[in-house]
Amino acid sequence: MALLNGFGREEYPNGDSYEGEFKRGARHGRGTFYRADGGRYEGEFKEGMMEGTGTYFYSGDEEYEGQWYDSQRHGTGAFKYHDKSVYDGKWQKDLRHGQGQMRYGDNGVFSGMWADDLRHGQGQMTWKDGAEYTGAWELDLRHGRGDMKMANGSNYDGDFIEDIPNGKGKLYDADEKSSYEGQFKEGLRDGEGTCEYLKLGDKFRGDWRLGARVKGIVFLKEGEVVRVAYLNDSMIQREKLGWREQRRLIAEDRGEPMPPDEPEVIPAPAAVESTEAVEAAVEDAERAGSKERAGSKLEPGPAEPIAAS
Repeated sequence: MALLNGFGREEYPNGDSYEGEFKRGARHGRGTFYRADGGRYEGEFKEGMMEGTGTYFYSGDEEYEGQWYDSQRHGTGAFKYHDKSVYDGKWQKDLRHGQGQMRYGDNGVFSGMWADDLRHGQGQMTWKDGAEYTGAWELDLRHGRGDMKMANGSNYDGDFIEDIPNGKGKLYDADEKSSYEGQFKEGLRDGEGTCEYLKLGDKFRGDWRLGARVKGIVFLKEGEVVRVAYLNDSMIQREKLGWREQRRLIAEDRGEPMPPDEPEVIPAPAAVESTEAVEAAVEDAERAGSKERAGSKLEPGPAEPIAAS
């Protein structure tokens, strides 16, 4: 039996069929491959395999248009999913791999790196509610350093572990009107950190546990610094600090050197008058005393009775 060369048509026992170019009996060149399940491929072939560029129409209302190698999606191409999602980017061995953009059916968008069909590497994800994440991904989860902007206006910039804030980070809480910088654990402020309450004007620096303050110091809006302790985030102890300790803590908080102690203020001695002035003052005092004594002599009292002789 002669091998097909050039344009031809071939039927297969499983119900598939091919119409297009052949070379030495193998599909080679451009053609259309019809699958028994209703799917079909229109594009280039090489030695019987889908290779080059082509479009595959899947039976489940899905479609891929792009590059192929060894009958697998490989290179650059766009895939339209049944839920209206669309991926446009790099492929490797039938999987999303490399730089690509995924537009999800709910209007979310991811643009970045992929590995083995998962978001992996640097990328940006925007959700349908307006929330946005830019940073590192690993195995389809936010993992590493990233910046997360929430729909309510809050913002977290820091470390993630398996999709959750963990490690060191900065959080602006739009609802609480606060700005926190410090440690996080399982998505909560936990460890050492500083929180500035923008509406009140106060600042807390100290230890946190499961999102609540435990103990530390508070820089009050009025300028005073106090040591505090909390139970269930309610203050149970407040200690006023000495002025030297307050100055030290304020300087430390501002990243400034400790200011020198203010010198003790000692009253200046009174001016010493000249000798002549002192002597004149003494003479004046003596004359005034003499006059006072002269004007204050005792008047004679009643005569004492004379005893009879």
